[in-house]
Amino acid sequence: MTGQIPRDGRHRFATLHLSLPGELSKPQPDLVVLERGRGEGSGWLVPASDVTLLLEVVSLRSADRDYGLKRSIYAAGSVPAYLIIDPYDARCVLLTEPDGAGEDADYEVQRTVPFGVPLRIDALGTTLETSRFGTLPAVTRHRRP
Repeated sequence: MTGQIPRDGRHRFATLHLSLPGELSKPQPDLVVLERGRGEGSGWLVPASDVTLLLEVVSLRSADRDYGLKRSIYAAGSVPAYLIIDPYDARCVLLTEPDGAGEDADYEVQRTVPFGVPLRIDALGTTLETSRFGTLPAVTRHRRP
């Protein structure tokens, strides 16, 4: 997957934490994509305002957070694009156009494609080929009260 993100003009990191205004937690997405020249000198904690795209790969323990809490946190931080790769549902969910503040923040646009269908990511100026993404047996998500 990371090999499909154009390198020219971008950095890709799997070990950065995100600094979000008004948020005490410092989430560590599975992948952070920054334009070159952004986030320099910030060390392991990059400001959300410097991020182009965040990516989370759903795991057994992260499904609720990736689809719920992180969606709201990343939108509140005005992260332009949030991509969820879900091997349990065999789909990609691309969220764009963040709006709102705090817990009410969300993304205005959601595009979902099953694995095997290319996904255009305008924020990166590329199309993600999803046909080789692996799948895992489906799981039942828990609902938060």
